Amino acid sequence: MTVSKFRAFIILTVLLFSIMLILPTFLPQRYRHLLPEGLRSQTVALGLDLKGGAYILLEADIDAALTDRTSELRSVARTALRGEDAPMIPYRNIVEDGGQLIFTLQNPADFREFRTRVRKLDADIEIRQEGAKVALLYPVRQMEVMRNETMQGAIEVIRRRIDSLGNRDIGIQRQGDRRIMVQVPGVDSPEQVKRLVGSTAKMSFHLVSEEAMQSGSIGIDDLLLEDEDGGTIVIKKAVAVAGDTLTDSRVSYDQGTPAVTTNFNAAGARAFAKLTSENVGRRFAIVLDGKVISSPRINEAITGGRGQITGSFTAEGANELSTMLRSGALPVELTVVEERTVGAGLGADSIAMGTRASLIALALVLISMFLIYGMFGLMTDLVLCFNIVMIFAGMALFGATLTLPGIAGIALNIAMAVDANVLILERIREELRAGASVPKAIDTGFNRAFTAIIDSNLTSLACALIMLQFGSGPIKGFAITLSFGILSSLFTNITCFRFIMNLWYRFSKKRSIDL
Repeated sequence: MTVSKFRAFIILTVLLFSIMLILPTFLPQRYRHLLPEGLRSQTVALGLDLKGGAYILLEADIDAALTDRTSELRSVARTALRGEDAPMIPYRNIVEDGGQLIFTLQNPADFREFRTRVRKLDADIEIRQEGAKVALLYPVRQMEVMRNETMQGAIEVIRRRIDSLGNRDIGIQRQGDRRIMVQVPGVDSPEQVKRLVGSTAKMSFHLVSEEAMQSGSIGIDDLLLEDEDGGTIVIKKAVAVAGDTLTDSRVSYDQGTPAVTTNFNAAGARAFAKLTSENVGRRFAIVLDGKVISSPRINEAITGGRGQITGSFTAEGANELSTMLRSGALPVELTVVEERTVGAGLGADSIAMGTRASLIALALVLISMFLIYGMFGLMTDLVLCFNIVMIFAGMALFGATLTLPGIAGIALNIAMAVDANVLILERIREELRAGASVPKAIDTGFNRAFTAIIDSNLTSLACALIMLQFGSGPIKGFAITLSFGILSSLFTNITCFRFIMNLWYRFSKKRSIDL
């Protein structure tokens, strides 16, 4: 029944730290500037159902993406057949069919040599032979890895793009094999989000085919595309500079008109310098997602690895383009299959109703504990309030998002936290009825209830973590607050509640208590 100074220091430190963390959340906006700068941003993030915002469900054309990856087989096959330091292997009729690359060897005896060369280039490729016919394909395991890499890559690109909006509360989650859910609280319209995440942003630089433009005859090496003015333009199919050599892109201004300045890596800088130095006076086209967004004329060689994209850009359009290029190209085409907007007014109503329900639940619990256990009920009420403060502090510290189901989780935590206190008090009551002294009853009551409290809370925590890992949307929001509540209640019920009772006994020295 001693009062540990170290325990008192730990409890006081945790309490003060928790209050500091929740101040930015509950202080009105006009007073937040009074807080230290590093503390102002430590607020509990509100979810889409509370703050309002945009919800978009995207579907990835994963089959087309895998087909693109399968086309890499053609490059491997051609390299192996032609041989770099070895004789060419004669072949004919090379075609792609159902994810396989099929061709015929003129001499079936060359198959062993061909297989050896392919293994050196890519050991993961599966090679099948049927007479003179040879098929190259990726095994099912490798295709599944490609599928997961493509989806994960798309999620990362989407996250980088939406981060440019300055919103740290975004929710991006994969659903099933080919769908991605995007939630952006605080956005009034999903249109801007759709433009950011819907464009693949695959960019490349091509020479304009001046000959084809003049003659009106499109050659086999030419490509007809839509230009920036809504007309058409003929470009060379060959990529002069690949878009993936871009390292950065920023909004700039060219004679007062918004433009996008780009920087290339070493390989891109060399390719861009070659393009501009060998074609002074000619036009080149900047192609983004199959459309020419700009076709400037090369006035001089550009050798510094820095270029500028000009066109009929608005400031917002230039910013969106620079964001897409800076975040990288999407590895797969995305289609919007569902979208909706949650109004800020609806979110405010949800907060009001959820807060009202939680306060009513809290008030009923506080009053009930006082009526049943008297002074010890007040101790329980004090610990319970500390528990709620710790829940919000933990959410603010780790940047967790509070949702409407999360408010329900807090209400449930109130009941669960009190349950542990009731168990302790009932154990103490049993010891007092058995004739134990006050300190002996308190000590035995805590010790006997300890195992039951740990077992029940750890079981609940395990369920909450499983929901957090595999759940989505409302389930995840509920699991977040439930997890924080269980951890905080373990600390408050076992450490704080016992400290308060020991402190009470030390100053009261009562030989009997009415419990």
